[in-house]
Amino acid sequence: MFDLRRLRLLSHFASLGTVSAVGKSAQLTPSAVSQQLATLEKEIGMPLLERKGRQLTLTEAGRVLVSSAERIFAEVELAKTELAHLRDGVEGAVQLASFPSVSRLAVPQALAFCVNEGRPVEIGLHEMEAHESLPALRRGEIDLALVDEYDPLPALVEPGTEFTPLFSEQMYLVLPTKHPLARPALPLTAYAAEPWLTCQVGTLCHAGMVSACADAGFTPEIAYMSNDFTVLLAMIEAGLGIGFVPAITIAQTRYDVRCLMLAERPLRRRISVAVRSAARSRPTLRRLINAFTAVTANLDDTFRLGTTGAGPADGGRVTALHH
Repeated sequence: MFDLRRLRLLSHFASLGTVSAVGKSAQLTPSAVSQQLATLEKEIGMPLLERKGRQLTLTEAGRVLVSSAERIFAEVELAKTELAHLRDGVEGAVQLASFPSVSRLAVPQALAFCVNEGRPVEIGLHEMEAHESLPALRRGEIDLALVDEYDPLPALVEPGTEFTPLFSEQMYLVLPTKHPLARPALPLTAYAAEPWLTCQVGTLCHAGMVSACADAGFTPEIAYMSNDFTVLLAMIEAGLGIGFVPAITIAQTRYDVRCLMLAERPLRRRISVAVRSAARSRPTLRRLINAFTAVTANLDDTFRLGTTGAGPADGGRVTALHH
């Protein structure tokens, strides 16, 4: 009989890649993790880990066991959910991963929606980008994840995970107001020599921006990086560079910038909520997913600057220029 705790450690290793990272995630010392994995190998009767150079990797047997473990954990989670509901109907707090621009917009409204329905939801909010939250979701560290995707990148696919689309929005090319290139009808290549601002390496936002520039035929020179779009807007206003910023952030801020909607290679951001397939039946998770769906139902292009009246909070310091 396999010990589920040891199986969980092996699954975490497959996701995190190092024993030290597993220890940090599981609040164990690296030596304790190694001991537990060694015991699991004895239980299996086959090596599960092997060293290739300086890197420790899964063996074929390890990969097979991890794949089976994911199905085992899904069944265990489903059983726990059903039993908890039969026992007292109480599920406890939902661990929710999100990121600043969507947290400000959707999370308070969704929680208020649940309160107004007379069925409030308690959450623990974790700030994570999609490349961090989806593995954490698979490991069971969080219950729901708000994630962003960017054209022209392919849609996210994660084993054992379901995505509910919420809304999409335009990404604007934002420049300082007095920038000589802050005018419409210019191709993206006109900005190839400019210093660029973007999210951190590893984020889908960063990958989407780099991909859009590559499609236009150039590699952007990145001057500064931040995962907070309001920080990027402040840097752009200060003349430190240019960058792509989502419409909802621009519409809710007060920065003196110019915004271009590029017609040749429009960059869009898609927001969805992700949940483990085995956990989707949990009543609290269903309520929160339904709340996110309800409060974002009419957001597609609501913040399209200069077309719907949605504008900056101070009534006009952001100027939108359309091709």
